[in-house]
Amino acid sequence: MLLELSGVAAEVSGRTLFSDISGRLQAGERVGLTGPNGVGKTTLLRIVSGLQAPAQGDVRLQAGMRLGYLPQDLDLGSSGTLWEYALAAGGDEVRNLERRLRRLELEMAEDPAKMDAYGGALNAYEQKGGYAWEARVRQHLRGVGFDAQEEALPLAGLSGGQKVRLALARLLLESPDVLLLDEPTNHLDLPSLAWLEEALLGQKAGILFVSHDRAFLRRIATQIWDFSPLGFQVFSGGYEAYRSHLKASMEQHEAQAQRLVQEREKLEAYVRKYKAGNRATQAHDRERKLARLGAVQGLQREHRMRLDLHGKPAGERRMFLQVRSLGLAYGERTLWRGVDFVLPESGRLGIVGRNGSGKTTLLRALAGEIRVDEGEVIWALGAQIGMLRQEVAIDGETPLDALLRLRGQTVFTARSLLARHLFTREQIDTPVDALSGGERSRLALAVLVAQGANVLLLDEPTNHLDVPAQEELESALAAFQGTVILVSHDRALLASAVDTWVVLSGDGRWAQITSWQAVAEEIALQQVQAAPKEEVRTRTGDATQRARRALRAERAQRRTELSRLEQEIAALEAERSDLERALREGSGNALAQEATRYSEAIEELEQRYLRWSELSEEAEDDAGEPD
Repeated sequence: MLLELSGVAAEVSGRTLFSDISGRLQAGERVGLTGPNGVGKTTLLRIVSGLQAPAQGDVRLQAGMRLGYLPQDLDLGSSGTLWEYALAAGGDEVRNLERRLRRLELEMAEDPAKMDAYGGALNAYEQKGGYAWEARVRQHLRGVGFDAQEEALPLAGLSGGQKVRLALARLLLESPDVLLLDEPTNHLDLPSLAWLEEALLGQKAGILFVSHDRAFLRRIATQIWDFSPLGFQVFSGGYEAYRSHLKASMEQHEAQAQRLVQEREKLEAYVRKYKAGNRATQAHDRERKLARLGAVQGLQREHRMRLDLHGKPAGERRMFLQVRSLGLAYGERTLWRGVDFVLPESGRLGIVGRNGSGKTTLLRALAGEIRVDEGEVIWALGAQIGMLRQEVAIDGETPLDALLRLRGQTVFTARSLLARHLFTREQIDTPVDALSGGERSRLALAVLVAQGANVLLLDEPTNHLDVPAQEELESALAAFQGTVILVSHDRALLASAVDTWVVLSGDGRWAQITSWQAVAEEIALQQVQAAPKEEVRTRTGDATQRARRALRAERAQRRTELSRLEQEIAALEAERSDLERALREGSGNALAQEATRYSEAIEELEQRYLRWSELSEEAEDDAGEPD
């Protein structure tokens, strides 16, 4: 046993946050700590780490065991570079030798006599496994999404997300016996999430982690500690098994409570009817039974957000959004080039890729907020766009003020909407700047609902939301009748709320994919391509494997483009038929516009037929070749 908690309690401002928390962590176990926001998950991690004393109870760590803690709020200091901070996980000796080598390399240019000193330092560095350690450090830095150019970044200039990723890489390099991770998936892109999961699955340490990422919980957790409506529960099993267990337990508890209510009502009715009559003795017996029965303990209900995205479609259009040859570059770097797709009304599109690949930028381009270098974005008439940004910015001093600024909102409707998004009477007049991340996210969703848009552009909408709120958002999107374009790292949401994906590579390339499994394979390919060369060369037959992966990726992209072309050809043929009918029956000024569009549609069809023919021939050649 690495770690044991016994009767642990915590207090905040004189209020009991939780009590009687007990559990054990063994080597190799991965415990997911779950529950709604505000129940004390982060506080429990702080108590286990030793940063906060419990109000009651004990935390015992096995003697000699090393503990590593990744908090949400980090202070990495301000001196040194990203590379130096990660390298320091190997200890001061390796770091000092590496610094001495760099210094001697500069000095040798002017004083060749330093060569002997350099040779001695180099020999010591090699004996300490310095170069092997550098390869491990680079592997971890690439894993959490840093490229070679970012290694020289000063710590003082890192963003909050970069600090979290760097601290995570260093913590895993240090290989502690007990890992405490508070929301480790925050700020990670899909390839980095896949890398982290593999890294944790290979750990011998005991891991206690807080996460609202359902896909991460399903993959990693071997045990669940949950602050549930039934109280704190320890479940020795995976996340999905626990969810099924919790649902059955809550239903059983409710059924038992209902039976007790019915029995109590029956006894009370008997006592009222016969207490003063000739059955007074029996009534007195019923009173004693009522006293023994005690009060019925109802289930403490989860307070869940109620989200109703009620925007209606503008019509039924097969080409509701047309994106034509979209391209954008910053300086010499091309974010994406030739992005070209059609989205029908009520379509569901996900935009995924590594951090920095231009996902948010593409979403803003679709919203018309930024100008692109080439191409165009065409929305059908009647499109009403509502956008939820990753960096939540609320117009208004308080939540109530934010809603009252919107057209059609009264004090009554605004208060009702805020209540459905879990804002209390006190919170609706709280300054927006004082709200937590989760509260700001819920307020942004309330503003989005009030706008009544029929197109939703959502940038990381599950950030700061707990699992119940994520599930409510998922259900609301399923019921929404409008069009959804979603940027997210939430794999559970991407798999359930989207039916086609645009995958950005970050170097100008992109792919449209209609299978979530194919998306996962493309992300895995990006992860391999981002691995440092030192690591790749050590893999047996890796060059052959990479070639095969590249070939499979190329063929998959060809099949995806063929499928997309077939959809576009079908849509254009339908539009051509409609235009031909309109030209036969129409008159006046509209006739000239329809004739112009008819010529354009014919030209677009010819271009797509030509490309389809080329790809079909290549696909036939693929069929005769092994993967």
